[in-house]
This record gives sequence, structure tokens and C-alpha cells, in this order.
Amino acid sequence: MRILFCHNRYAIRSGEDIAFETACELLTRAGHDLITVVRDSRSIGEISLGRRLHLGASVVHSASAAREVSRVAIRDSPAVALVQNVFPLLSPSIYRALARAGVPIVQLVFNYRFLCLNGQFFTAGAVCERCRGGNYLHGVVRRCFRGGYAESAAYATALGIHRALGTWQRSVRRFVVPDRFLGEKLVHGGFPADRIRTVCNPFDVERYVPNYGGEGYALFVGRWIRPKGIFTLLDAAARTKVKVVIAGDGEDAEGVRAHPVVRAGTVTLVGAVYGEEMERLLNRAGMVVVPSEWYDNLPMMVCQAFAAGKPVVASRINGIPEYVRDGETGLLFAPGDAAGLATSLDRLAADEGFRLSLGREARRTAEQLFSPGQWVAAMELVMEEAMGG
Repeated sequence: MRILFCHNRYAIRSGEDIAFETACELLTRAGHDLITVVRDSRSIGEISLGRRLHLGASVVHSASAAREVSRVAIRDSPAVALVQNVFPLLSPSIYRALARAGVPIVQLVFNYRFLCLNGQFFTAGAVCERCRGGNYLHGVVRRCFRGGYAESAAYATALGIHRALGTWQRSVRRFVVPDRFLGEKLVHGGFPADRIRTVCNPFDVERYVPNYGGEGYALFVGRWIRPKGIFTLLDAAARTKVKVVIAGDGEDAEGVRAHPVVRAGTVTLVGAVYGEEMERLLNRAGMVVVPSEWYDNLPMMVCQAFAAGKPVVASRINGIPEYVRDGETGLLFAPGDAAGLATSLDRLAADEGFRLSLGREARRTAEQLFSPGQWVAAMELVMEEAMGG
């Protein structure tokens, strides 16, 4: 099958970017003819000031992206298009371009961007769904996108216009989400339930050799931002003797480095790690921490931890409990509860047999849910549905 895959990479590499790369690899390995149209938000810093001033308008409609997608669709005649992130450089203009070319669209959804300016349903340190009904002015007033009025207004305009036009409902034939929770939120926001399909993250469990032992430390890998629960983890580190290792980077890096446990050397920061370096760090860990405080939908780190045979200590929020089963593949605690997180870490550190049993069950779960063949088969079925109307 010839597939066109469109994605706008993030300025800071994310699990969603990893999902895109893995999906491309798995589809190609399965014999599909893959064509990609990709933009990279890191390039924004390299463009001229004059072009940057027009970026706000491009969030609503990028004529250049629409032309490129149209040209590729006409030249290569893909049977179906997969679309992931379109903001800010591809823009929703590509949906109309694909529709005009007669290419059925499958939208991969990993966040809440269609319903929320920052895609997180999280602002001012708490979960927030004010914009879900379509009034994105709430997000402008609260400067929900990167703390700026202008940036928030640009995204509010883009989402408001395309929601009013019915861009996604008219153009997209299937929406793919990684957990039921996200699908239900889309339905509550007006998206058609009959077009939503749940498919796990694209992932290759076979690349991971499990290590059920490790050195016992608790590992966090991800963006250093409050919605990811990074400060709850730091507060928990002050309540436990379990060694905590934090990898990543992000907008709240200054606050992370200034935290007392970091300044005291209690917590180890290793910065952003990828590929083999990240896998070595994971392999040596005793457990993985996912302390999310926003609706973090099947974080890629859960898949990686399970594949490596590591129990996951995670927040009991959104779709995470659909995968992290308390007392079976990990432990759950209330989001934002530093004391509860510390207690969970202590419990796993004190009972090696329990920790190892959770790790083995996590690996079995990964083999059942995250096999490459299973993901490809599920996506093939969704794409065939989309092609059928």
C-alpha cells in the first residue's frame, strides 16, 4: 500500500516524534510504500524576522504546505494519508489539500490539541477543560500556549476557524487514539464516536532485552514541565532514600535545577538522552516513574519500561491505568501526591521479589500489546476502513 505520512516535529523531541519515527519504520518493514511530508519546529529559530511575523497566519493556513501536499498527492497517488501533528508549520490547510486530491485521511491523535491550545488540558498547575466546548478565548486570557497572548491568540484563531468549518469532521475518516480515555474526550468535544479507533502506540518490543534486576534506582525520562509531574517527583525524592535519576530537558529546566534535592545532590540529572544511551539507562533502572498530572495518553516511556521488564510507578490519571495495572505491572498513586509516590518507591525498593514479579508481568504485557505485527495489522485495518469510506 502506498501511504503518505505527514507530521510536524516538535521543537523539543517528544514521545510523539518517537511514535512517528517508529510508525514509519514498522510500516516500511511491513512492505508498505511510505512517502513523508515533514516539517520541524526547530527550524523556526532559523527563519528571518520577517517570515517569523507571518508564522501566526501560517498556523491557520500554510499555502506552501498545502501546495506541497497537493503536489505529492497528485504525483504519487497514495492510497491513504496518515496525519499526525500539523502545528505550526504544516497547518490544517493540508486536510483540504488531501481531500481535494481524493486521498482518505487517518488522523493519529496523541494529545488534545483539537480541543485545547496547548494540547494538554492543563493550565495554572491543574487540569483544565474550559476550551473543550469550542470557546478558545479561555486559553487566550490564560495565555495557555507558551505563556504568550500572541501565540495563544494564533492557535485560538486556527482552532476556532477550523472547528467552525468542520475541517476535521469533514475531512478525516478515522481518528486513531492510544487509549479509550482520549477517545472519550474527543467525543465529548464533538468528534464522531463511530470514526474513533483505539490502537496502542507504534512500538517494537522485540528490540528490548528485559533486565528484571538493575541497580535499583527510579528513572524518569521526559520533558521537564509541570504537567509531567516533574516537581511532584522532586518533592517525593526528599521523602525517600531510593535513588532518583532524571533524564530529559524542557521549559521548566531552571526550576528543576533549582530544586533543593537537586542542589543537594540527592537527585541525579543526566540531561536529554536518546537511542542506545537511553536504553542503557533504562536497562540499569529498578523501576520507572511516570508522575503525570495532565491527561498523558499512554506515554511512550510506559511502553519502553514494560519492554525492558521494569515496573512503572505512575499517576492514577487518564488512560495510564488502562495499561499500568496496580499491583500487577506497577503501582499507581494519586496525581500530585508526593507522599504517595515516595511510599510506592519505598515499597518496590524494600521488596525485591515483588518488584521483579511486576517487571516480569510488565514484559508479558508488552509482548501481548506492543508487538510490531499487531500494531501494523491494527493500522492496516483502520486504513482499509478509511479507504472504504
